[in-house]
Amino acid sequence: MADITTLDALIISLIGFAIVFAVLIILMCVVTLMGLAADKGHIITDKLPRFRNPFKKKKAADDLAAADGTEAAPLAAGTCGELTLIRTEERDAAMIMAIVADSLGTPLNQLRFKRIERMEDADQADAEVK
Repeated sequence: MADITTLDALIISLIGFAIVFAVLIILMCVVTLMGLAADKGHIITDKLPRFRNPFKKKKAADDLAAADGTEAAPLAAGTCGELTLIRTEERDAAMIMAIVADSLGTPLNQLRFKRIERMEDADQADAEVK
């Protein structure tokens, strides 16, 4: 078995440090590029509509259009405006709308819901009155 001299140990440790710093520099470049992509991502989505975020809130687009002085985009076919939810979760509101549409025998896109509000339970209402 060969003995490692102090000079050999120093060279091996310097090579190890160089590898670690090289990997850290590469990671820093990757994170910087991801940050730039996130900042400039709207340019890509404007040019390529298939990459647009389907979960992006329409309200934010309307606010941006109002700030620019341009008109907001028209609503999609079949929509009838906005729905206000008061103390109701979206899942519950969707269930209520589906039940109403089914009981009326009318397609959901032909109904217009303006407001869905959760009513208090009778026991809670009685307790608050007393």
